[in-house]
Amino acid sequence: MRLRSHLLLLSIATAAPVMILAAVVALLVVRQDRDNVRNAAGDRVIAVMSAIDAELRGSLATLRALAASSHLETGNLAAFHAEARRVVRAHPDWLDFTLAALDGRRIMSTTQAPGRDGSNVVNRESFDEAVATGRPVIGSLAQELDRGDWAIPLRMPVIQDGRVKYVLTAVLRPDAFVDLLRAQRLPDGWVVGITDGNGRLIARLPPLAPGSEAVAGWREAVKRSPQGLYRGVTLEGQAAYTPYVTSTLSGWVLGIAMPAAAVDAAAWRSLWLVILMMVLAAGIAVGLAVLIGRRIAAPIAGLAEAADAAGRGEPVVFPARTPIAEIDSLAAALERAALAMREKQELAEREKRALQAADRAKDEFLAMLSHELRNPLAALTAAAHVLKLAPPTEPAAIKARAVVERQTKHMARLVGDLLDISRVAMGKVALQRERFNLREGVGNLLNVWRASGRLERHKVVMDLKPAWVDADRARIEQVVSNLLDNAVKFTPAGKTISVALGLEDEWAVLRVSDQGEGLEPESAERMFDLFVQGERGLDRAAGGLGVGLALVKRLTEMHGGSVSAASGGHGRGATFTVKLPAVAPPAPARPEPEGDARVVPRRVLIVEDNDDARAMLHEVLAFSGHDVREARDGATGLALAAQARPDIALIDIGLPDLDGYEVARRLRAAPGGRGIGLIAITGYGQAEDQRRAYDAGFDAHLTKPVAPERLRQVIAGLQ
Repeated sequence: MRLRSHLLLLSIATAAPVMILAAVVALLVVRQDRDNVRNAAGDRVIAVMSAIDAELRGSLATLRALAASSHLETGNLAAFHAEARRVVRAHPDWLDFTLAALDGRRIMSTTQAPGRDGSNVVNRESFDEAVATGRPVIGSLAQELDRGDWAIPLRMPVIQDGRVKYVLTAVLRPDAFVDLLRAQRLPDGWVVGITDGNGRLIARLPPLAPGSEAVAGWREAVKRSPQGLYRGVTLEGQAAYTPYVTSTLSGWVLGIAMPAAAVDAAAWRSLWLVILMMVLAAGIAVGLAVLIGRRIAAPIAGLAEAADAAGRGEPVVFPARTPIAEIDSLAAALERAALAMREKQELAEREKRALQAADRAKDEFLAMLSHELRNPLAALTAAAHVLKLAPPTEPAAIKARAVVERQTKHMARLVGDLLDISRVAMGKVALQRERFNLREGVGNLLNVWRASGRLERHKVVMDLKPAWVDADRARIEQVVSNLLDNAVKFTPAGKTISVALGLEDEWAVLRVSDQGEGLEPESAERMFDLFVQGERGLDRAAGGLGVGLALVKRLTEMHGGSVSAASGGHGRGATFTVKLPAVAPPAPARPEPEGDARVVPRRVLIVEDNDDARAMLHEVLAFSGHDVREARDGATGLALAAQARPDIALIDIGLPDLDGYEVARRLRAAPGGRGIGLIAITGYGQAEDQRRAYDAGFDAHLTKPVAPERLRQVIAGLQ
């Protein structure tokens, strides 16, 4: 079979599902057109019934006004009769207006002189319902006894002294609604009618005598559902679609019968139009298949001849351009394959170099980490030896304690930076945002650094202006601290470090400038990469792991800000700029009186399995005047708590028997346990660890190592 035959079969196979789908769509279009006509008629039915209900409510409102007449209250029926006649003259659709006693005897009728009517009411069912319920009732179609005319009674009970005394009845003409039906201007052949709850015609176009019964199918449909579509015949025997609705006010049913032939004709016209378009589309598809087949077959035949020639070793020249892009692509396939192979080899070489660079970076980081940890460990070892030999008051012992404090903080900072950069990289850092003045945060941090002596070798120039931000205060202080630490490391003694803060457009901008070694232009951006540092000598006097600036970048970006570095070159210092989204300052609040920060001596229980950590916590708390007891496991801690009744309990989480969470829960459950301040001191510092600690009953969560100042602050907060 030739290619063109295959293409023709392909076209037919492709068009067949489309034509089937089009046929389905055509049927759906027919159904949709039919439904649109029905829905439009259904909407009109509801609108007309709403107008009929409005007419009935107007008549009921008039009856309600007559029921409140002062003449009825005083029993002046003659005056009430005159008043009722005036009302009837104003309502030409009313045949009569009557007043009846509770036994059904008519006391008054506007068609007779006062006192001359003593007949019984017609349609006793609606009359009894009005008496029983005390509410207005719209009756069914009934014949007047005196005239034999069909009429509609509207009952209105007269309530006096909390009970029904009379029933007023307005007798409506059935043809009162014909004008309303005629106003719909329905097309020829359409039928519109109103029936009462018994299926009798009240009004109809084309007209029929009131009281005639509607067709049986219609009555059955209304019984099944108060609203819907009836498919059947009219009283004239014409097939029709009849949307109908039942009034909740009167119980009457309104329907508009549309000739089925007229409704279906429009739908079938749409169907034939769709079929014609399908046939036309199929013819076009076959013609295009034949034409395109010829355009494809000729280049493929030429390509086959060229392939035979290439197989025989003859020189082959492929055409530069053909009508088919795929054939052009085939001609260039070998060249692309060779190019892809070369690119693959180059990529493999780049990956090899990247792996080697990563391996070198790993070795350099491990060596750097070893150096940074061994230095403080060496100092701590020597200081511990001095403290063992020298009396506590000797200068050597004092200096050794200062070394221990300084190197411990240095190691804590190294470990903290590593943990923070790990948590940030894994997305486990949750920001605790608050609105605060960044000037106060930066100023307080600088004051702390001055008080600790970390800035004593440098001249610090500050230019801090108010700048409010919505951020995590602790994380922003960490950003500023890392920038200051970087400036102090690389700025020689006696040189200046400048800290400036202000607003620029919608940003709070912090700049930390130094007069240190500076940066090369090509390394300014790389300084924020993990483990990247400036050039160091073997002494590594500045120290650090190369994570501080990387942490600055990630924390700043988490707040929606940015950080950048600029430098004039080697030896010309550097400026680091942090931009954070600025917010409006809050309304000024009334200042609260400052409380007394003095620590009151308390009874403190330490539950810690590490002997050295437990002993040092004991000494720190004892120096502050606290009465300290200690236990190395959870069971001993619970026993001591029951005996000593501590005010504060410092509990490690990783205990050898019971974990710290269980110890906290048992302390809380013990008598008087609600009054104990519980502090978790642990090496687990993730957000999930803090949540578990608070769920177990802890009041505070501190991550090791804990600074004595922080511990005193937390204990003071629990007083």
